Amino acid sequence: ADIEQIDFELIAKHNQKWDLPTTKVPPDMGAYRSASIRVADIDVDPDLFAGAGPAESGLRALVARDRVEGGREVPYELTAPILMLDEGSDMGRAFTCAPIDASENIVLYVHGGAYRYGSPASHRGLTGRLSGLSGLRFVSVDYRLAPLHPYPSQLHDAYVAFLFLLRQGFKAQNIVLAGDSAGGNLALALLLLLRHTGIAHTVCGLVLLSPWTDLVSSRSSVERNAKYDYLAGPPLSSPLAPARLFYAPGRRYSQELVEEMSHPLVSPVNGSFEGFPPTLIQAGDRELLVDDIAQLHENLLRDNPDRGDSFIYECYADMVHVFHQFMELSDAAVAFASAGKFMKGL
Repeated sequence: ADIEQIDFELIAKHNQKWDLPTTKVPPDMGAYRSASIRVADIDVDPDLFAGAGPAESGLRALVARDRVEGGREVPYELTAPILMLDEGSDMGRAFTCAPIDASENIVLYVHGGAYRYGSPASHRGLTGRLSGLSGLRFVSVDYRLAPLHPYPSQLHDAYVAFLFLLRQGFKAQNIVLAGDSAGGNLALALLLLLRHTGIAHTVCGLVLLSPWTDLVSSRSSVERNAKYDYLAGPPLSSPLAPARLFYAPGRRYSQELVEEMSHPLVSPVNGSFEGFPPTLIQAGDRELLVDDIAQLHENLLRDNPDRGDSFIYECYADMVHVFHQFMELSDAAVAFASAGKFMKGL
Protein backbone atom coordinates (compact mmCIF):
# COMPACT_ATOMS: atom_id res chain seq x y z
CA ALA A 1 0.00 0.00 0.00
CA ASP A 2 1.08 3.57 -0.62
CA ILE A 3 2.42 5.34 2.44
CA GLU A 4 -0.44 7.83 2.24
CA GLN A 5 -2.94 5.02 2.78
CA ILE A 6 -1.44 3.69 6.03
CA ASP A 7 -3.90 4.01 8.91
CA PHE A 8 -1.78 4.64 11.98
CA GLU A 9 -4.77 4.62 14.32
CA LEU A 10 -5.52 1.10 13.11
CA ILE A 11 -1.89 0.13 13.74
CA ALA A 12 -2.15 1.54 17.27
CA LYS A 13 -5.31 -0.52 17.91
CA HIS A 14 -3.50 -3.60 16.62
CA ASN A 15 -0.61 -2.87 18.97
CA GLN A 16 -3.01 -2.60 21.91
CA LYS A 17 -4.67 -5.90 20.98
CA TRP A 18 -1.34 -7.70 20.86
CA ASP A 19 0.35 -5.76 23.64
CA LEU A 20 2.86 -7.37 25.97
CA PRO A 21 1.06 -9.28 28.74
CA THR A 22 0.94 -8.10 32.33
CA THR A 23 3.47 -9.73 34.65
CA LYS A 24 3.65 -9.82 38.45
CA VAL A 25 6.17 -8.61 40.97
CA PRO A 26 7.38 -11.78 42.74
CA PRO A 27 6.03 -11.51 46.31
CA ASP A 28 9.43 -12.42 47.74
CA MET A 29 11.03 -9.53 45.85
CA GLY A 30 8.78 -6.55 46.59
CA ALA A 31 5.53 -4.78 45.73
CA TYR A 32 4.38 -1.80 43.69
CA ARG A 33 1.94 1.10 43.79
CA SER A 34 0.65 3.19 40.89
CA ALA A 35 0.92 6.96 40.81
CA SER A 36 1.28 9.78 38.30
CA ILE A 37 3.19 12.99 37.66
CA ARG A 38 1.20 16.17 37.03
CA VAL A 39 3.11 17.65 34.12
CA ALA A 40 1.91 21.16 34.99
CA ASP A 41 3.86 20.90 38.25
CA ILE A 42 7.16 20.33 36.43
CA ASP A 43 9.07 23.37 35.19
CA VAL A 44 10.41 22.51 31.73
CA ASP A 45 12.42 25.26 30.05
CA PRO A 46 12.08 24.74 26.27
CA ASP A 47 15.02 27.05 25.55
CA LEU A 48 17.34 24.41 26.97
CA PHE A 49 16.48 22.23 23.96
CA ALA A 50 18.20 24.65 21.57
CA GLY A 51 20.65 22.72 19.41
CA ALA A 52 19.18 19.31 20.30
CA GLY A 53 19.15 18.18 16.67
CA PRO A 54 16.00 16.47 15.43
CA ALA A 55 14.53 16.46 18.94
CA GLU A 56 14.48 20.24 19.36
CA SER A 57 11.38 21.26 17.43
CA GLY A 58 9.34 18.32 18.69
CA LEU A 59 10.30 18.89 22.33
CA ARG A 60 9.47 22.59 22.09
CA ALA A 61 6.09 21.77 20.54
CA LEU A 62 5.28 19.19 23.23
CA VAL A 63 6.12 21.61 26.03
CA ALA A 64 3.95 24.29 24.39
CA ARG A 65 1.06 21.85 24.00
CA ASP A 66 1.23 20.85 27.66
CA ARG A 67 1.11 24.50 28.68
CA VAL A 68 -1.90 25.25 26.51
CA GLU A 69 -3.92 22.10 27.16
CA GLY A 70 -2.94 21.46 30.77
CA GLY A 71 -4.02 18.51 32.88
CA ARG A 72 -1.73 15.88 31.34
CA GLU A 73 -0.21 13.28 33.62
CA VAL A 74 2.61 10.79 33.19
CA PRO A 75 1.69 7.58 35.00
CA TYR A 76 4.34 5.53 36.76
CA GLU A 77 4.70 2.60 39.11
CA LEU A 78 6.84 2.78 42.23
CA THR A 79 8.26 -0.61 43.19
CA ALA A 80 9.72 -1.07 46.65
CA PRO A 81 12.09 -3.98 47.46
CA ILE A 82 11.08 -6.59 50.00
CA LEU A 83 13.64 -5.38 52.53
CA MET A 84 11.63 -2.15 52.86
CA LEU A 85 8.38 -4.03 53.37
CA ASP A 86 9.20 -6.19 56.37
CA GLU A 87 6.85 -6.22 59.30
CA GLY A 88 7.24 -2.99 61.17
CA SER A 89 8.44 -1.05 58.13
CA ASP A 90 6.95 2.31 57.24
CA MET A 91 4.87 1.39 54.17
CA GLY A 92 3.86 4.98 53.64
CA ARG A 93 7.46 6.08 53.19
CA ALA A 94 8.29 3.08 50.99
CA PHE A 95 5.57 4.05 48.52
CA THR A 96 6.09 7.81 48.66
CA CYS A 97 8.33 9.07 45.89
CA ALA A 98 10.73 11.07 48.03
CA PRO A 99 14.16 10.19 49.45
CA ILE A 100 14.02 7.99 52.53
CA ASP A 101 17.43 9.40 53.43
CA ALA A 102 19.97 11.66 51.73
CA SER A 103 22.06 8.77 50.42
CA GLU A 104 19.25 6.72 48.87
CA ASN A 105 19.71 5.72 45.25
CA ILE A 106 16.59 5.24 43.11
CA VAL A 107 16.14 3.70 39.66
CA LEU A 108 14.28 5.46 36.86
CA TYR A 109 13.21 2.58 34.59
CA VAL A 110 11.90 2.83 31.04
CA HIS A 111 10.43 -0.33 29.54
CA GLY A 112 11.04 -1.88 26.14
CA GLY A 113 8.62 -2.82 23.36
CA ALA A 114 9.89 -1.07 20.21
CA TYR A 115 8.24 2.15 21.49
CA ARG A 116 4.94 0.60 20.39
CA TYR A 117 4.19 -1.97 23.06
CA GLY A 118 4.58 -2.45 26.77
CA SER A 119 4.05 -0.56 30.00
CA PRO A 120 5.21 -0.75 33.59
CA ALA A 121 2.63 -3.54 33.99
CA SER A 122 4.27 -5.72 31.33
CA HIS A 123 7.63 -5.32 33.08
CA ARG A 124 6.63 -5.81 36.72
CA GLY A 125 8.27 -9.23 36.81
CA LEU A 126 11.52 -7.72 35.55
CA THR A 127 11.56 -4.55 37.62
CA GLY A 128 10.34 -6.43 40.69
CA ARG A 129 13.25 -8.86 40.52
CA LEU A 130 15.76 -6.10 39.93
CA SER A 131 14.34 -4.09 42.83
CA GLY A 132 14.42 -7.05 45.19
CA LEU A 133 17.96 -8.06 44.23
CA SER A 134 19.39 -4.53 44.33
CA GLY A 135 17.49 -3.29 47.36
CA LEU A 136 16.56 -0.14 45.42
CA ARG A 137 13.20 1.40 44.67
CA PHE A 138 12.18 1.64 41.01
CA VAL A 139 10.12 4.31 39.28
CA SER A 140 8.85 2.73 36.05
CA VAL A 141 7.52 5.30 33.59
CA ASP A 142 4.41 4.71 31.48
CA TYR A 143 5.54 6.87 28.55
CA ARG A 144 3.45 7.58 25.46
CA LEU A 145 3.65 5.08 22.61
CA ALA A 146 4.13 5.38 18.86
CA PRO A 147 2.83 5.64 16.22
CA LEU A 148 0.13 7.97 17.59
CA HIS A 149 2.77 9.62 19.77
CA PRO A 150 5.96 9.60 17.69
CA TYR A 151 9.42 10.82 18.63
CA PRO A 152 10.26 12.71 20.79
CA SER A 153 7.16 12.11 22.96
CA GLN A 154 8.87 9.28 24.83
CA LEU A 155 12.01 11.35 25.44
CA HIS A 156 9.83 14.20 26.69
CA ASP A 157 8.03 11.95 29.18
CA ALA A 158 11.31 10.48 30.46
CA TYR A 159 12.76 13.99 30.80
CA VAL A 160 9.69 15.09 32.79
CA ALA A 161 10.04 12.02 35.01
CA PHE A 162 13.69 12.84 35.72
CA LEU A 163 12.81 16.45 36.59
CA PHE A 164 10.05 15.09 38.83
CA LEU A 165 12.58 13.03 40.79
CA LEU A 166 14.75 16.12 41.21
CA ARG A 167 11.69 18.07 42.37
CA GLN A 168 10.93 15.35 44.91
CA GLY A 169 14.36 15.80 46.47
CA PHE A 170 16.52 13.20 44.73
CA LYS A 171 19.89 14.33 43.40
CA ALA A 172 21.09 13.43 39.92
CA GLN A 173 24.03 11.51 41.40
CA ASN A 174 21.54 9.27 43.24
CA ILE A 175 19.44 8.37 40.18
CA VAL A 176 20.17 5.21 38.20
CA LEU A 177 18.81 5.13 34.64
CA ALA A 178 17.80 1.70 33.37
CA GLY A 179 15.86 0.14 30.53
CA ASP A 180 15.55 -2.79 28.18
CA SER A 181 15.45 -2.75 24.35
CA ALA A 182 13.75 0.51 23.32
CA GLY A 183 13.93 1.48 26.99
CA GLY A 184 17.70 1.10 26.79
CA ASN A 185 17.65 3.48 23.84
CA LEU A 186 15.53 5.90 25.85
CA ALA A 187 17.74 5.73 28.96
CA LEU A 188 20.80 6.57 26.85
CA ALA A 189 19.04 9.34 24.91
CA LEU A 190 17.73 10.80 28.17
CA LEU A 191 21.21 11.06 29.67
CA LEU A 192 22.55 12.62 26.47
CA LEU A 193 19.69 15.15 26.58
CA LEU A 194 20.27 15.89 30.28
CA ARG A 195 23.90 16.61 29.49
CA HIS A 196 22.91 18.82 26.54
CA THR A 197 20.47 20.86 28.62
CA GLY A 198 22.83 21.12 31.58
CA ILE A 199 20.27 19.58 33.94
CA ALA A 200 22.73 16.80 34.83
CA HIS A 201 26.17 15.98 33.47
CA THR A 202 26.00 12.49 34.88
CA VAL A 203 23.88 10.18 37.02
CA CYS A 204 24.59 7.40 39.50
CA GLY A 205 24.76 4.67 36.85
CA LEU A 206 23.23 3.03 33.80
CA VAL A 207 21.79 -0.47 33.40
CA LEU A 208 21.01 -1.44 29.82
CA LEU A 209 19.40 -4.77 28.92
CA SER A 210 19.67 -5.53 25.19
CA PRO A 211 19.54 -1.80 24.38
CA TRP A 212 18.37 -0.64 20.95
CA THR A 213 21.35 1.59 20.31
CA ASP A 214 21.20 2.20 16.54
CA LEU A 215 17.90 2.68 14.70
CA VAL A 216 19.50 2.58 11.26
CA SER A 217 21.93 -0.26 11.87
CA SER A 218 23.39 -2.32 9.06
CA ARG A 219 25.79 -4.35 11.20
CA SER A 220 26.14 -8.02 10.37
CA SER A 221 24.36 -9.53 13.40
CA VAL A 222 21.03 -8.44 11.92
CA GLU A 223 21.46 -11.09 9.22
CA ARG A 224 23.71 -13.48 11.15
CA ASN A 225 21.19 -13.99 13.95
CA ALA A 226 17.96 -13.72 11.98
CA LYS A 227 17.33 -17.47 12.30
CA TYR A 228 17.75 -17.39 16.08
CA ASP A 229 16.15 -14.23 17.44
CA TYR A 230 12.41 -13.60 17.72
CA LEU A 231 13.02 -9.90 17.10
CA ALA A 232 12.13 -9.28 13.49
CA GLY A 233 10.40 -6.72 11.33
CA PRO A 234 10.37 -5.02 7.95
CA PRO A 235 13.59 -3.32 6.79
CA LEU A 236 14.14 0.40 7.29
CA SER A 237 13.07 1.02 3.68
CA SER A 238 9.54 -0.08 4.64
CA PRO A 239 7.16 2.53 6.12
CA LEU A 240 6.14 -0.18 8.62
CA ALA A 241 9.67 -0.62 9.97
CA PRO A 242 9.56 -0.27 13.79
CA ALA A 243 12.17 2.50 13.74
CA ARG A 244 10.16 4.58 11.27
CA LEU A 245 6.85 4.00 13.05
CA PHE A 246 8.58 5.38 16.12
CA TYR A 247 10.54 8.26 14.63
CA ALA A 248 8.50 9.54 11.70
CA PRO A 249 5.36 7.58 10.84
CA GLY A 250 4.09 8.48 7.39
CA ARG A 251 7.30 10.12 6.24
CA ARG A 252 8.89 8.84 3.06
CA TYR A 253 12.24 7.11 3.11
CA SER A 254 15.19 9.32 2.16
CA GLN A 255 18.84 9.82 2.94
CA GLU A 256 17.85 12.88 4.94
CA LEU A 257 15.60 10.70 7.11
CA VAL A 258 18.41 8.20 7.69
CA GLU A 259 20.79 11.00 8.66
CA GLU A 260 18.27 12.39 11.16
CA MET A 261 17.75 8.94 12.67
CA SER A 262 21.52 8.59 13.07
CA HIS A 263 21.61 11.55 15.48
CA PRO A 264 22.73 10.52 19.00
CA LEU A 265 19.39 11.53 20.52
CA VAL A 266 17.76 8.94 18.24
CA SER A 267 20.59 6.40 17.80
CA PRO A 268 22.67 6.88 20.97
CA VAL A 269 25.50 4.61 19.81
CA ASN A 270 26.70 7.65 17.85
CA GLY A 271 26.97 9.86 20.92
CA SER A 272 29.90 11.22 22.88
CA PHE A 273 30.36 9.31 26.13
CA GLU A 274 33.22 11.07 27.90
CA GLY A 275 32.47 11.18 31.62
CA PHE A 276 29.60 8.71 31.41
CA PRO A 277 28.66 7.01 34.69
CA PRO A 278 29.36 3.36 35.55
CA THR A 279 27.39 1.26 33.10
CA LEU A 280 26.28 -2.36 32.95
CA ILE A 281 25.24 -3.69 29.53
CA GLN A 282 23.74 -7.15 29.09
CA ALA A 283 22.94 -8.85 25.78
CA GLY A 284 22.59 -12.25 24.15
CA ASP A 285 24.98 -13.37 21.46
CA ARG A 286 22.08 -14.65 19.32
CA GLU A 287 20.15 -11.40 19.20
CA LEU A 288 19.86 -9.25 16.10
CA LEU A 289 21.20 -6.18 17.88
CA VAL A 290 24.29 -7.69 19.48
CA ASP A 291 26.79 -6.02 17.15
CA ASP A 292 25.21 -2.61 17.81
CA ILE A 293 25.33 -3.29 21.55
CA ALA A 294 28.98 -4.34 21.37
CA GLN A 295 29.72 -1.14 19.46
CA LEU A 296 28.19 0.90 22.26
CA HIS A 297 30.54 -0.77 24.73
CA GLU A 298 33.51 -0.12 22.48
CA ASN A 299 32.53 3.55 22.21
CA LEU A 300 32.22 3.89 25.98
CA LEU A 301 35.73 2.49 26.36
CA ARG A 302 37.03 4.71 23.55
CA ASP A 303 35.75 7.88 25.18
CA ASN A 304 36.88 6.90 28.69
CA PRO A 305 40.28 5.21 28.16
CA ASP A 306 41.28 5.42 31.84
CA ARG A 307 38.00 4.05 33.22
CA GLY A 308 37.62 0.69 31.51
CA ASP A 309 36.45 -1.01 34.71
CA SER A 310 33.45 1.33 34.87
CA PHE A 311 31.84 -0.16 31.77
CA ILE A 312 30.80 -3.80 32.04
CA TYR A 313 29.54 -5.75 29.04
CA GLU A 314 28.04 -9.19 29.64
CA CYS A 315 27.18 -11.16 26.51
CA TYR A 316 25.32 -14.40 27.28
CA ALA A 317 25.89 -17.40 25.00
CA ASP A 318 22.93 -18.60 22.92
CA MET A 319 20.59 -15.96 24.40
CA VAL A 320 18.20 -13.79 22.39
CA HIS A 321 16.89 -10.25 22.76
CA VAL A 322 15.92 -9.33 26.35
CA PHE A 323 16.20 -12.95 27.44
CA HIS A 324 15.53 -11.67 30.96
CA GLN A 325 11.81 -11.87 30.16
CA PHE A 326 12.15 -15.66 29.90
CA MET A 327 12.55 -15.87 33.62
CA GLU A 328 12.70 -19.64 33.85
CA LEU A 329 16.08 -19.60 32.08
CA SER A 330 19.14 -20.11 34.26
CA ASP A 331 20.97 -17.39 32.31
CA ALA A 332 18.17 -14.95 33.15
CA ALA A 333 18.67 -15.69 36.84
CA VAL A 334 22.41 -15.12 36.47
CA ALA A 335 21.83 -11.84 34.63
CA PHE A 336 19.34 -10.60 37.24
CA ALA A 337 21.76 -11.43 40.04
CA SER A 338 24.58 -9.61 38.26
CA ALA A 339 22.45 -6.53 37.59
CA GLY A 340 21.25 -6.49 41.20
CA LYS A 341 24.82 -6.69 42.49
CA PHE A 342 25.93 -3.93 40.13
CA MET A 343 23.17 -1.55 41.24
CA LYS A 344 23.69 -2.37 44.90
CA GLY A 345 27.35 -1.45 44.53
CA LEU A 346 26.80 1.97 42.96
